[in-house]
Amino acid sequence: MHGEDIRHWPVIAYRNVYILPGVPEIFRRKFTAIRETFRAEPFFLRVVYVTEEEGGIAAHLDRVAAEFPRIDIGSYPKLDPTEYKVKVTLESKNGEEVERATRALLALFPPSIVVKTE
Repeated sequence: MHGEDIRHWPVIAYRNVYILPGVPEIFRRKFTAIRETFRAEPFFLRVVYVTEEEGGIAAHLDRVAAEFPRIDIGSYPKLDPTEYKVKVTLESKNGEEVERATRALLALFPPSIVVKTE
C-alpha cells in the first residue's frame, strides 16, 4: 500500500448500495470523499396522543392537512386499551411549520382529549 495512489481504488455504486475498499485506511479516505452524498436535512416530528376515536378527529386532521400541505400527518389507532386511542404524528423537514401545524391541531381538539404531546 505504501506509495500507491488511492485515487485509483474505486468506489462502486449500484442504486443505493456502495462498495468500498476493505482496507480501513483506504475505506476512510474513500468514504470521506463521498460522505456528502449521504447528508440529508433532518426531519422534525411532533406526536399528539388523544383519547378520542379516529373518526372523531378525522375532520380536524383533514383541516390541518389542507392548511399545512407540506406536513405529513399520520394517524395510528391503538386497538388494545391504553391511556390513549390514537397517536397522531406531524412530520416535515421544516421544524417551524411542524410547530405551527401542531398548535393548529391542538387548538381544534378539546383539551380534555389530549393525553400528552411529544
